[in-house]
Amino acid sequence: MIYAIQRCTFLAVALAAAGATATAQQPSSEPAGASRPADAAQASKAATGVVPPGVKLETQMPAPGAPNPFAFPDATTKTLANGLRVFVVTDHREPAVAARLVILGAGSAQDPPGMPGVSQMTANLLTQGTAKRSARDIAEAIDFVGGSLTALTGKDAITVTLDVVKKDLHLGFDLMSDVVLRPAFRAEELDRQRQQLLSGLTLQYSDPDYLASVVFGRVVYGRSPYGWPTEGTPETVKKLQRAEVQKFHDANFAPNRSLLGIAGDIAPEEAFAAAEKFFGSWPRLDAADVAAAAPPPASGLHIWLIDKPDAVQTQIRAGKLGVRRGAPDYDTIQVANRIFGGGFNSRLNTEVRIKKGLTYGAFSRLTAHRFAGSLTVGTFTRTEATVEATKLVVDLLSHMATGEVAPKEMDFARDYLAGVYPIESETAEQVADRVLTVAAFDLPADYNRTYPDRIRAVSAAQVKAAAQRYFATQDLDIVLVGNAGAFRPALKKEFPGAQYDEIPFDKVDVLAANLRRQKEAPVAATPESLAEGKKILLAAVQAAGGDALESVKSISFTESGKLLGPQGEAPLSVKWTISYPYRSHGDVTMAGQSATQVCDGASAWVRFGSETRDATPTIGEFERGISFFGGGWGVYRQVLEGKIGGNAIGDEEIGGKKLTGVALQAPFGAVKLYFDPATHLLAAVRYQSAGPHGASDNEQRWSDYRAVEGRQFAFATSIYRDGAKFLETSVAGLTLNPPADDNLFSRPGALAEPK
Repeated sequence: MIYAIQRCTFLAVALAAAGATATAQQPSSEPAGASRPADAAQASKAATGVVPPGVKLETQMPAPGAPNPFAFPDATTKTLANGLRVFVVTDHREPAVAARLVILGAGSAQDPPGMPGVSQMTANLLTQGTAKRSARDIAEAIDFVGGSLTALTGKDAITVTLDVVKKDLHLGFDLMSDVVLRPAFRAEELDRQRQQLLSGLTLQYSDPDYLASVVFGRVVYGRSPYGWPTEGTPETVKKLQRAEVQKFHDANFAPNRSLLGIAGDIAPEEAFAAAEKFFGSWPRLDAADVAAAAPPPASGLHIWLIDKPDAVQTQIRAGKLGVRRGAPDYDTIQVANRIFGGGFNSRLNTEVRIKKGLTYGAFSRLTAHRFAGSLTVGTFTRTEATVEATKLVVDLLSHMATGEVAPKEMDFARDYLAGVYPIESETAEQVADRVLTVAAFDLPADYNRTYPDRIRAVSAAQVKAAAQRYFATQDLDIVLVGNAGAFRPALKKEFPGAQYDEIPFDKVDVLAANLRRQKEAPVAATPESLAEGKKILLAAVQAAGGDALESVKSISFTESGKLLGPQGEAPLSVKWTISYPYRSHGDVTMAGQSATQVCDGASAWVRFGSETRDATPTIGEFERGISFFGGGWGVYRQVLEGKIGGNAIGDEEIGGKKLTGVALQAPFGAVKLYFDPATHLLAAVRYQSAGPHGASDNEQRWSDYRAVEGRQFAFATSIYRDGAKFLETSVAGLTLNPPADDNLFSRPGALAEPK
């Protein structure tokens, strides 16, 4: 029933809609912070267009002045006995300290095969509780001193950052070491983080911009882990368990594979003492640092069409493999990329946006990791201009690959990169990051100090050689996400020699080798598996009460608990009356609002105050809920009557316990039941249900079985929606065969249509 699709999906949406009517606020007609002139005359006077006396307008931008001297501070270094390398830069200008712990080899490139997102979840959970502190304890402690403590995941490392004022340094290091060395990875925090991440991923995977970038990463890097999405996919996030996070932490967090940078108002001796005190006991791991698998080089022009018929714009990504961060010619390629598409006044943006008006922006980006890198060109355009914009991007890349650059372009790119470097190396946080970048990527020790001079020394000949190698278009991947039917013929005419792959937008699976989602094949039934399924079901019936279940015609009870969502928890209480096989009446109170939901076996409805809405299209959800109350009494009755059989599908681990599975095709739809092999009682069920935002994967679990007049009834229930805990409830006051009042299930005379 509605309650059983995640117990109240329909209801929760309806209640939220009712509440929204009362709480909605009218939007302001002015942007936040907007100011108006006192009157129209003032506004006119403020913009006369008259050049003030003594002001001279130049016809072009003045030439850059001589570069200012740049002296990047030297770092003092020390390696602790456990292998942790510590870098200290002292700067007494501000009473603040920034610390950065880079855990190499713990990035998303080290995620288990086929399970992207483990590194991301590990980082998310570090600050959400330790052996001695809760998430709230950590947040309150760092907030109280005005500091910050975060953990972030990249492809090559997890980085834990700490920023505090000098007087709170020891508190900050105590918190930092606690989250790194002793994270708790509590199940409830995993569920909360999972739900937040899934909410974001649900939106992202409906966004052509996001999907274009994710698909491009996969096609460029191939099966290399550098191509997997760092945050994972909805499928991997749903099935991620605590044990996998703990295993990842234990295998990859090691002092001898980590770097600690400390910058700010602190002397080296004091910083080294703090590092020794808080990280000196961190045990080293002897396992070698593992290089991420090298991606295969591209071969030929390959165009991937992700078809979204309702799109009015096309997202365009084009590019190829680049270089690793430590490559000798990385700085030269930076200069070349700045000329091509690394800024607003680059060739790419000038041609695609300013001259042709095909987009609001176009860019090219160098992404360089420890063991690989890529060059990405990105833009978007209206559907009818897709082929023109794509051809222009390829033509511009081809022209850049000639290596012919004007002296003016060279000067601007070098001056910009060399000039912005000192500006971005001023704060303690920036200094710490730069010092650790040199160590993480094995760059020369004087890299930061000499960077501006080396950039200015890049020659046109060097840029030409790099451009010819890295911007050539004979081997290129292109991803187009949009209404493929509107531009496919013209595209193939423009690029007749390309290899094409086309995938519907909603069928993309970035984990699949061909990027295409495959329909899950049902487990084939055999005479042996059907016999085994029947045996498992009959054992469950006997464990739950056997023939005594047939004498239960109705039950009533009160169920209370909470609904969990990204916005917090909502208390829930329902008074149920169930009349088998398919009648139910529930008086629901949630978050202070009340409703009634009823199923009479042929139709269903939901009532809010004086308004009653038809819910018959979702009657299968009602029927499933009735069948599984208390751990499957309704299903067991149908098994005893010979109406339901099952197919054994083997064992599976759920909630940390191995359970025995049986697939059913019941009147209310397909479900998979999982039984405790020790007690034979139903422990979990999995099914899909329709919700306001599309289909959801659900997992319902039962526990706290108690004897009720010789029958076993589950008094505790929890439901997980798309991998995140959605609901938990407990039962009170169970009554068997209460006097039935048919009025409870009487259908109203007129029902509003379902929304």
